[in-house]
Amino acid sequence: MIASELKEYIYNNKKIDFILEQLGCHLIVYHANKEYYSACQPDGDNPQGVNIRNNQYLNYQSYTRNVEYSDKKDIFDLVEYIKNISFAQSVKYLHQLLGLKFDGSKRAVKADKSMLALFQSHKSNYYDSIDAKEIENQVYDEEILNDYVQLPYIGWVREGIMPWSCNKFGIAYSYKKKRVIIPLRHWKTGKLLGINSRTVVENYKEYGIKKYYITPSYKKNENLFGLYENQFTIKQKGYVVIVESEKSVLKRDSRKDSTLVALSGHTLSDRQVVILKSLDIEEVVIALDKDIPIQEVRHMCEKLRFFKRVSYIYDKWGLIGDKDSPADAENKRYKFLFDHRVLYDKHEQELYRKEMERK
Repeated sequence: MIASELKEYIYNNKKIDFILEQLGCHLIVYHANKEYYSACQPDGDNPQGVNIRNNQYLNYQSYTRNVEYSDKKDIFDLVEYIKNISFAQSVKYLHQLLGLKFDGSKRAVKADKSMLALFQSHKSNYYDSIDAKEIENQVYDEEILNDYVQLPYIGWVREGIMPWSCNKFGIAYSYKKKRVIIPLRHWKTGKLLGINSRTVVENYKEYGIKKYYITPSYKKNENLFGLYENQFTIKQKGYVVIVESEKSVLKRDSRKDSTLVALSGHTLSDRQVVILKSLDIEEVVIALDKDIPIQEVRHMCEKLRFFKRVSYIYDKWGLIGDKDSPADAENKRYKFLFDHRVLYDKHEQELYRKEMERK
């Protein structure tokens, strides 16, 4: 496996905590709300000494070593540091640790010189080869929603999520649990697959309350929130905008823009690519939160480049906060950012390729 394939294998097979443990890290904790692992360095006692994002990029951050996510380091850099070895040796080490065959060929070097295999792996025929059969999901009876009161939460209304959008997406409220309820529906059939509930308790962290709680059986990587409700407009407009959170979909819908779907995170799975491909639209627009590294955005664009047009929204004017979503901006700013979105063309592909070679 080349480096990018190995990282995806580690992510898909949930091996991050295993690797951290084998490296000698301790006090390993998974933070589901922000989707990352934290741990102490083998010789340290800082619980944030090692942070690894739970996605296929496995970005690495360390407060003890002054390493930020923006430095674009990953799990290979962590292995290099802890084991005091080279990149090539770290790739071999992880292969052996995970019981994978390592042939020592040029495919296992950090800079895949041809990059041909990488680009070809994301062409449309790759996704055509993925089993298009619907994966069975647990479906819930609509009656479970009767436990909640279907009305807008005043806090969200103040944020710009209007009652008509709450009604469209079935937003409800639990007074007993102090949570806003977001029904999660199958992108094609509309069947209820679960709920995502968000606490409205202030200082929830101090009380040990989870910010979000998603029905455990819900497979977010095999669905796209908002597609069932917005698919008519998306097909009519000929494009879809991909964002991270359900709230962003609701906010744009409240501003009469029903072209958004949410990943419920910031990674795009192969199954979600297949779903997008089935829409028969011309353009996909990526609009991730501003703190997501540009290389991750380009990686997502690369997975979608079989579309006639792929673009992404990038705020180089400082119109939104460092951790904000473009979709959460007021209408005038969002429209400006959307109109000035970056086309993922040959120049962008070359920038992506050079960064992959550097890694």
